[in-house]
Amino acid sequence: MLRLPTVRLNVWISLLVAATVIVTLGVALWLFDATLRDTQAKAQAARVTDIAQVVASRRRVVNALQAKGDKRDYSTDSSLQREIDALRRRLGVDFIVVMNRRAIRLTHPDPARIGEHFRGGDEGPALQGEHYASRAEGTLGTSIRGFAPVRDASGEVIGAVSVGVTLDTLGARLADNRLRVVLGIALLMVLGTLGASWLARYIKRVLMGLEPHQITRLVEERQAILGSVHEGILAVDVAGRITLANTAAHALLDQAGLNTPTLGTSITEYLPQSRLPEVLQHGESALDQEVFINGQALLANRMPIRHHGQVIGAVATFRDKSEVRLLAEELTGVRRYAEALRAATHEFKNKLHVMLGLVQLEEYVALRRYLREVADHHVAPGAALVEGIGEPVLAGFLLGKQSEARERDITLTVDVEDAIPAPCDPAMIHTLVIVLGNLLENAFDAVDEQHERHVTLAMGVDADLLSLHVQDTGPGIPDAMREHVFASGTSSKGNQRGLGLAMVHEHVNAHDGTLALYSEPGRGTLIEVALPYPASSTTEK
Repeated sequence: MLRLPTVRLNVWISLLVAATVIVTLGVALWLFDATLRDTQAKAQAARVTDIAQVVASRRRVVNALQAKGDKRDYSTDSSLQREIDALRRRLGVDFIVVMNRRAIRLTHPDPARIGEHFRGGDEGPALQGEHYASRAEGTLGTSIRGFAPVRDASGEVIGAVSVGVTLDTLGARLADNRLRVVLGIALLMVLGTLGASWLARYIKRVLMGLEPHQITRLVEERQAILGSVHEGILAVDVAGRITLANTAAHALLDQAGLNTPTLGTSITEYLPQSRLPEVLQHGESALDQEVFINGQALLANRMPIRHHGQVIGAVATFRDKSEVRLLAEELTGVRRYAEALRAATHEFKNKLHVMLGLVQLEEYVALRRYLREVADHHVAPGAALVEGIGEPVLAGFLLGKQSEARERDITLTVDVEDAIPAPCDPAMIHTLVIVLGNLLENAFDAVDEQHERHVTLAMGVDADLLSLHVQDTGPGIPDAMREHVFASGTSSKGNQRGLGLAMVHEHVNAHDGTLALYSEPGRGTLIEVALPYPASSTTEK
């Protein structure tokens, strides 16, 4: 099947506007021409009637009609013929005919017609004493004629005068006027076509060069993307009116107890805590900020929308912070597991290298002694380390951290004061991994450059309350930093740090626990954590 080429939008607009201009001006020209023709005809009718009255009142015409009476023989070179013919040329009419009461011509542009009966059949009322205009066909063709009676001194009608302009002459005059109008109309058409082309280019530029089918596809893709995005999206224009809210935004705002946002509503009235007006005013982004809406915590990003460097609106993306927290917990737990496994693997490889070397040297006595030392100093302490911990994930995690401590030449002491059963809520294990992982990581970093490299972890459960004590022999925390040490970004280790203690603080608060920090410069740091820890009923049995 033959596919017709697609016509571009600017071509369609140019053709449409140009055709509209041309058709409009063409109809206007036709109406103007008809009106001009009618106006000219009426103007000529009034003019020839006035001329006929003036000629009929001339004494020379009255005397000629009185002298000739009803005679049939008239001289073609009479003085009246010469005078009327000169007047005709001066006034620019086609004929001036003087006739007697029997409609016999005394004058005519064609001298051969003098003495003949007037032709047209419209002279009767004039011979009855009326003056008027009419249209009829005579010897010179169809013409517009003006009639006026000629009266003697007593007022009796003794003849009539007919003055006329043929339609051919009138058409020539109309043609002159029409030419000027047509030239003006043609100029307007050219200007209209150029304007249509400029308008098409302007619209094309406003639409960023996109064709209608491309715009349709973009709108469909936009709707699909907005519907599939898990984050809520809320956009406003430069006046702060809501212009967009996707499905996810409707769901999150509904969970917060708000009605579905109506497009055109002021964001200040609908959601005062959105802070989008500040983004509109200052044109600066605000990323990863916490927003509370009727008690529901959301994590929001706000950015200005710019066009040619000007802020024309703002957009906010937000999602439930509990989902972000859960994802962060999973990612952090996986990272902690990976670090522990890496340390254990590295330590195990070192032992294998020693064993392999002793075998190659056939030093079996030394190999036996080394294996006994490994069992005495590592396997047995490792087993003792996790003794009393009923949750295998937590036990494995602590074994991995001990391997990491040995790799970093740090002494890690784990003191399990009371047996720790498996928790009732499996999610608590992820929380413990995150809390302990961050506390131990900070403690390891604190003693990394100290002469005494010792970290102690004490754990115990009492009345469904888990207590954690992490103490290090590091340099301590300065007084100026201690006040806001749990705030995100607070760290003495450089940029992109200071997230560990903030995450610990957040998780402890999320589980209604308590967190305390004791530190003095030069005397190390102690952090105490208490978390509700309902034990699993299976474990209790």
